Amino acid sequence: MCLKFLQINHTCILPVFLIFLLSFSNLYGKSDTLVFDNGNMLVGEIKSMQKGVLEIDAPYGKSNFKIEWLSIKEIYTESKFFIYVETDIYFARLATLPDQKVKIFEGDSIFKTCELDKIVYLAPINDKFKDRLDVSIEVGLDLTRAQNLRQFSTRFSLSYRSEKSSISTLFNSLRSSQENTQLILRNNGEFNYRHIFINQWYIVATFAGLSNTEQRIDIRTNTQLGLGNYIYSSNKAYWGLNFGMNSNFERFESETSGNNNWESYLGTELNLFDVGDINLLFTFKGYTSLPDFNRFRSDINLDFKYDFPHDIFLRLGLSLNYDSQPAIGASEVDYVLGTGIGWSW
Repeated sequence: MCLKFLQINHTCILPVFLIFLLSFSNLYGKSDTLVFDNGNMLVGEIKSMQKGVLEIDAPYGKSNFKIEWLSIKEIYTESKFFIYVETDIYFARLATLPDQKVKIFEGDSIFKTCELDKIVYLAPINDKFKDRLDVSIEVGLDLTRAQNLRQFSTRFSLSYRSEKSSISTLFNSLRSSQENTQLILRNNGEFNYRHIFINQWYIVATFAGLSNTEQRIDIRTNTQLGLGNYIYSSNKAYWGLNFGMNSNFERFESETSGNNNWESYLGTELNLFDVGDINLLFTFKGYTSLPDFNRFRSDINLDFKYDFPHDIFLRLGLSLNYDSQPAIGASEVDYVLGTGIGWSW
């Protein structure tokens, strides 16, 4: 009788186990549920989904699980999320339908149904401050016997995001010494604010500063206000354009006073973040003086980053600056090619 009883109820073991797991998760926190192609389930609290990777906090793990977004077959969320679907933004929940599409809904209202790969970004509306914060620290050191080259670089970035806005800051410093040459110093920093106001369109305000001994720039500050649009965005990449006005103040080493002029600018940004463990970021910004258009400047940055376990990464970067009217005795072009190892959180 016992054997027969077990045989009859064998098919109920899985549902009972899932009910138990969901109940345990409710005691632990929010119960968002993921189902994979092999039928395995993961229940926990979704922290975020960005750049094609979903992060979820489960009660049976010491740290958050990171999962490829497109490896998920079904998803069911308990709380509302900030959901970015290609050109649209929603504040709603997610649930997979029988046809494997995902419905974006709240209560009895369905705002949209789409394939999973159309969802680009996901974040809890009520997530904690630390879950909205990204920090990255990097150092680099180059030593050569030839001419006794010593080059040291540091890089720090911090960003914070809310439902429709983001704030980010970046600082780079380079010190290079070599026999029979002058000391080379290069420092630049940037502060950015972006606010999405409709679909893929956003307002951007930027303040940037630069000092560069190679181009004899004692100080240069750019204060910008512009408009941008994400032309393409997916779980693997995004590409955007932005344009606007810039107030350029600069003082060169050969000058005793600074000068200020207005410029128009056009920029583009391409980010490939799902090429295995490699990330590629390309940015370009070109400036034209107003109202005579007789001077052109450009800033180009290209970064290759390889991710290791435990949030460690290796970066190879190229930074290039061009100025058609540089300071007296300075070169039109300056570039820095460097490597560094860092940690991100």
